[in-house]
Amino acid sequence: MTDWIVVVDDDSTNLKIAGHILSKQNKRVTAMNSGRALLDYLKENQPDLILLDVMMPEMDGFETFRKVREQEKELAMEEIPIVFMTADDDMRTEVRGYEMGAADFVKKPFDPNGLAKRIDECLSKMRSQAARGETKTLVLAPLEENAEDLGNAEELATLKSISQLLAEKHMPDYALQLTPESFVDVYRYVMRYIARYHKKACKVLFTLSPFGEQTEEIFQAHCDQFCTCVKQLLRKSDLIMQYRRNQLFIFLTDIKEDAISQVIGNIMRIWNQRHAETLSIAYEVEFMQNHAPIEERGEQAWIVVVDDDVTNLKLAGHVLSKNHMRVTALKSGTALLELLKDHRPNLILLDVKMPGMDGFETKSKLMAMEEEIADIPVIFLTANDDIDSERKGLALGAVDFIRKPFVPEVLVMRVRRILDMVRLQRNLAEEVEKKTRENKSLFLHVVKSLADAIDAKDSYTNGHSGRVAEYSKEIAKRYGYDSKQQSEIYMMGLLHDVGKIGVPDEVINKPSRLTAEEYELIKKHPVVGSQILKNIEEMPSLATGARWHHERYDGKGYPDGLAGEAIPEAARIIAVADAYDAMTSYRSYRGVIPQQVVRDEIECCSGTQFDPKFAEIMLEMIDEDVTYDMKEKR
Repeated sequence: MTDWIVVVDDDSTNLKIAGHILSKQNKRVTAMNSGRALLDYLKENQPDLILLDVMMPEMDGFETFRKVREQEKELAMEEIPIVFMTADDDMRTEVRGYEMGAADFVKKPFDPNGLAKRIDECLSKMRSQAARGETKTLVLAPLEENAEDLGNAEELATLKSISQLLAEKHMPDYALQLTPESFVDVYRYVMRYIARYHKKACKVLFTLSPFGEQTEEIFQAHCDQFCTCVKQLLRKSDLIMQYRRNQLFIFLTDIKEDAISQVIGNIMRIWNQRHAETLSIAYEVEFMQNHAPIEERGEQAWIVVVDDDVTNLKLAGHVLSKNHMRVTALKSGTALLELLKDHRPNLILLDVKMPGMDGFETKSKLMAMEEEIADIPVIFLTANDDIDSERKGLALGAVDFIRKPFVPEVLVMRVRRILDMVRLQRNLAEEVEKKTRENKSLFLHVVKSLADAIDAKDSYTNGHSGRVAEYSKEIAKRYGYDSKQQSEIYMMGLLHDVGKIGVPDEVINKPSRLTAEEYELIKKHPVVGSQILKNIEEMPSLATGARWHHERYDGKGYPDGLAGEAIPEAARIIAVADAYDAMTSYRSYRGVIPQQVVRDEIECCSGTQFDPKFAEIMLEMIDEDVTYDMKEKR
C-alpha cells in the first residue's frame, strides 16, 4: 500500500522539493499552500500523514494543528500524525510542537535521506501502536516477598506489590539506557522540563567505526562494550540510547557548558585505557540552554503571593493578573516551601507577619535551599513601618518591601522593576560567564602552544608536558580535588618545564651522559621557569609546579632542598606524574622501561623521592592499566 502524505507550505519551492523527495520513495504526495486549504481538504480525505510548515501567513502551523484536531473530533475521524517543518533552530518551537502532540520535527532545508526516513519512522510507529492497541492487556499479579519480577501469575496486583516493584532501592548508580522507542517519549518530557524550568542540557552523538581489521561480530561486541562503559561513567540523571549498533546518543541533563569537554574527555580516556586500538570514535555535541527573558519568550511572569489574609491574596492576585502576570496564592510559608520542591516562579511576594512560620523564618529556609531556589527574588509584604523589620528583611536578602494595604499602581511598578532588574542581572552574568569561558579557552590554547614549543626542544619527549598535566589532574581528582583545582593543576603540569626554554638544545638532546657542568645547567630550569611564570599575576600558582617539581620528599631535591609537607602539595603531585612519564617515554639513551620496573621504582621511592599518598595513587593507576596503555603512544 502506498503511503499518502499531504505537504503544507506557503513556499512553492519547498513543496516541490518535498514532493520530489517523497515521490522518489514511492509515496503519494498532495501539496497545499495554506492551513485553510488543508482544513477544507480533510473534510473529505484522510491521508496517512501531514507534513506541516510552522511559519505561514494568516494561519501558522500551530493554529492549523489545533484546528485539524478539532475538526477530526467533529467528523469522528482518527487522528492523522502531523510532522512539523521548520527552519527555526529555537528549542522553544520544538518544545511547543511536541507539547501539542506533534509526531516529529524536520528541519528545512530538507536532507533527502533524513526527510524520507523520519516520515517512515513516524508511520511505522503509528502502525505499531495501532497493532499493540489490539493486543490483550496484561494482568499483573501480586508479588511474593522480595520478588524480582512478575512471573506468570494471573491474579490482580495490589497497590503495595506494584509499589515494591517500582521502588528504586536497587537503582544502579549510572545512566538510564532506553530503547529508541521508549527514548522518544522520555526525551520529549525532558525537553519540556528544560524549557519550562530554564535548565541546561547537552546532546552528544558518538559514532563508532572499527579500528583496523575486525569481523562484524567483534566490532559489534566492541560497540556494546563502549555503550556499557559510557553508561557506567555517567550519572543516574543522564539518558542513553543505542540508536544504531555503532551510534550512541547521550542526553546529559542539567550540565554546565564548560563541564561537557571534561565528561567526554573522561569517557575517551577510560575507554582507551581499557580497550585501546579497538574503535575509532567520533562525536558531535550540541549544548542547549533556555534562558531568554520572560518578555522575549512571550510567557507570563509567574508571581507567588504568600499571605495568611485571604483579602490580601485576592487583591494582589487581581491587580497582578490584570497586568498579564500569572499568580499563585498561598496562605503559609510551609505551603511555599512545598511548592518550590518542583516549581520555580520568577518572584515571591512574602508577608512578614504570619502565624506559625513568619516571613523572616520562611526566607531563612529559602536561603538554605539549593541555589536555584535561594536565588528567587523575594519582596516582603508588611503593614509595619518598623525600621528594624525592614533592616532584618534586607539582611536576609529581600530585594524590596511593599506596604499594605496595596496601592495597585505601586505594587505593579515594584514587581515589574524587580523582574527587569533580575533579567538584566542574569543577562550580564551570562555575558560575563561567556567572556570568562572565551578567555580561559584562549589562555589554555596559548599555554598548550607554549608547552608544545618547549617539548619540541627535545625530539624524544614530544607531548611530555601534556601527559604530565593529564596524570597530575587524574591524581588530583582521585585525591579529592574539585574541578577548579583539577584545572589549575593541569595548567601547572603543562608549564612545569617552561624553564627549559633557557637550556641549550645540545644539552637537552645530548645522547651521552651529561657532564657536571651540563647537569648544573639542567638543574637551573625550575628557577628559570618560576621567574617566567611569577609574572602571571592572575594565576600565581603556576610558578609552584615549575619551581618545586624536582624537590624530594626526603629533602634531597633541588633547587631549594624542601622536604615533606614544606613542598607545595601540587608540586608533590606533579613530581610523581613527571617521574612516571620520564620512565615510560622514549629517551635518546634508552627505550620505554617495562611497566613492572616502573611500578617497583615508584613503590621503592615512596617516602623518599615521592609523597607516599600520591605515590600510592599512581600505583593504583598503574595497577588498573593492565595492558600498559596509559604510557606514551608511539
